[in-house]
Amino acid sequence: MTNTILSRREVKNLLHFKSDTSLYTLEKKDETFPQKIRIGLRRVGYRADEIYSWLESRRVERREVA
Repeated sequence: MTNTILSRREVKNLLHFKSDTSLYTLEKKDETFPQKIRIGLRRVGYRADEIYSWLESRRVERREVA
């Protein structure tokens, strides 16, 4: 994945979130969640490699706890 930008909708689908509020809450509470990138006046995106790395770190963390 090189320089791919995921839309907010794509990130919500990956995380199985239905609302924007769930994503906003995650952004505020989890300091390790990737920063959004402004790609227009009213549009943001997220770097795909950062989102997938964050997801993998969550999987590893879950395995260590179990």
